[in-house]
Amino acid sequence: RRLQSAHESRSVEDMRFTIPSHLTPEWRKHFIRYDALKRMVYAIVEDASDEGSLLDADESSHVRSRQLLEDKFFEELQCQLDGMNSFYSAREETLAHELHERKEEVEVLRATLSNPRTKNSRSTRRRKSSLKNAISEYYYHLTLLQNFQQLNYTGYRKILKKFDKVARSTRGKTYLKETVATSSFYASNRVNLLIEEAERTMIEDLEDGNRSKAMNTLRVPPLDDRGMSSPCTVYFTGLLMGGVALSLVVLTVAAALRPRDSWGENNSAMIRGLRAVFLLALWMFAFAANTYVWRRAGVNNVLIFEFNPRDNLSFVDLFLIGSVIAVVWLIGVYLYVFSYWLGIPDYVGPVVMYALVLGLFLLPVPLYFSSRLWTAKELARIFVPVFPVSFADFWIADQLTSLATIFLDVEFFWCYIFYGLQHPENAVHDCGSVVYVLRVLLAAFPNWCRFAQCINRYVDTREAMPHLVNAGKYSTGFFVVGFSALASGLKDSDAERQSMGYYAAFVLWVVSAIVSSCYSFSWDIRQDWGLFEDKYKLRKELIYPKKIYYSLAIIEDLIFRSLWTLNISVGEAGTKILANDILGTVLACMEVFRRFVWNFFRLENEHLNNCGKFRTVRDIAVYPLDPKELGNQELGAEPPMLENIERQRQMPLVLSDVHLSLVDTARRRLQVHHVQPTVEEVEETEESEI
Repeated sequence: RRLQSAHESRSVEDMRFTIPSHLTPEWRKHFIRYDALKRMVYAIVEDASDEGSLLDADESSHVRSRQLLEDKFFEELQCQLDGMNSFYSAREETLAHELHERKEEVEVLRATLSNPRTKNSRSTRRRKSSLKNAISEYYYHLTLLQNFQQLNYTGYRKILKKFDKVARSTRGKTYLKETVATSSFYASNRVNLLIEEAERTMIEDLEDGNRSKAMNTLRVPPLDDRGMSSPCTVYFTGLLMGGVALSLVVLTVAAALRPRDSWGENNSAMIRGLRAVFLLALWMFAFAANTYVWRRAGVNNVLIFEFNPRDNLSFVDLFLIGSVIAVVWLIGVYLYVFSYWLGIPDYVGPVVMYALVLGLFLLPVPLYFSSRLWTAKELARIFVPVFPVSFADFWIADQLTSLATIFLDVEFFWCYIFYGLQHPENAVHDCGSVVYVLRVLLAAFPNWCRFAQCINRYVDTREAMPHLVNAGKYSTGFFVVGFSALASGLKDSDAERQSMGYYAAFVLWVVSAIVSSCYSFSWDIRQDWGLFEDKYKLRKELIYPKKIYYSLAIIEDLIFRSLWTLNISVGEAGTKILANDILGTVLACMEVFRRFVWNFFRLENEHLNNCGKFRTVRDIAVYPLDPKELGNQELGAEPPMLENIERQRQMPLVLSDVHLSLVDTARRRLQVHHVQPTVEEVEETEESEI
């Protein structure tokens, strides 16, 4: 009966206590391993269920066996508790040092504000803003540590209560009271004092006593989307998406009723002009779905993208933005389809559509202003790749490689507007011709951005693998575009009179496309997704629940990788079918879908393994521990402080401008206090002791 009761309570207990899955591995590995402890408790239950079937001669051996299981359980508890205490103490000490540094900077700011000459200067305002950001990030990590404290104690309390229940003892209650409750990670009240001091500093020194404003600045919302989207946002999102679906039906009927001879000869330019914004809306909906799944599965996209944890878009917000873009696209399509009855030129609809898109992005209103500003800055960093590369930089540049059709469609449409309307007889041919060099450059531009980022990262890290190898992957795109353009330029209108140069260029284009597809597919699987690691069929840790998802994603990526090279080929080398705009649209949508699937597993791998090594740039432990804590170390032994610093390097600490100014100081401190002695110094020390 005890065994049956324990099994029935498993699902209920699982709902009551779970470790947050959005935690980075550097934090998660220090939390209580609740599932492992629960399995040990169930092993004791199953062992106890066999007690009634034992003979008297076997009873003593059974008691010893059960005692061994219980001792092993408490040994595992103590082992986890020791690691937890070490992690907590090191983290707490680091945060205490950081608060001391922050208060010193506040004192400097206070002196500056007391001076009438510097009180309202630009540098003073910037320093105050930087200090607010630093205190906000500091407060965020204090709340993480406080949650670490409370959640682990809850885990110990629940697992020990479960143990006492199934073992019919009070050993767990005693252990909780005498060992867990007195351990440093729970008994310490220092983190609460640090939180109070941080709040006092923000209220009194940085917000002029305005407690409400200060707490709104410090408050950190939960990672999930509960409460992050207002009912008004949800309502308008549903309203717009429903309107888009209904409008598509109306457009289909209207297009079927319009006479065929009324469409004109510029259909190709209009379709390509409208397709660009359609692909943008489609990608935005895909990104919203990505965000929803990441947050449900526990992938910490806020940390990975370095978003502000207090101000970032939820998946509902992204769906709303996608719906607005879709509505703008529908306005252009409506004007284009109904131009026959309205008596206006066909190109009016797409022109109005582009004007609305540009206006919505540049509109100086507070509606998603910070997000639009962030996007503009990221695009500037990508288009001028001379800045240090962050995860968001390379991720957005990867998205642009899948949206290369947008660049070509925008160029084609505006070429038609400014050139084709004056030369309608050759407009479609001339604007799509590779002789127009800008089209070739635009086709290669997204790959060039990623190529430059890889070179930039190699210069910063001096690591040929993966950065130079990854740059080689993107360089294959140059050959695909180049040979495609060459074949298109050499192609004769008469299929029976093709030159040998055309056939050579066409073969080289096909070979380069195959090499690029194979190169990119293998990189997706092994590097970007981190699958098929040594000793593991897929990966050591998986976030998504079913392995079939990974298998389907691999098959999908293999198929779709064989199609994306056709999508960016300039001039559609050698095949008449690719001149079909409908097929071009289908291929572009398939590439957006491939990138949509790729995003799931790329962020999963980054969340679990920090494979891009972007978090190590941000997670520097700025403040070393007191050198007096080193104690008496044996010659050549690594000081404990360095172990603490190494652990702290893996903790998510976002560096503000104020933090960054202290990095060099911290490094100098490390060099001063912890330079290992050379062999000659050791020998001199031994001789002096003798």
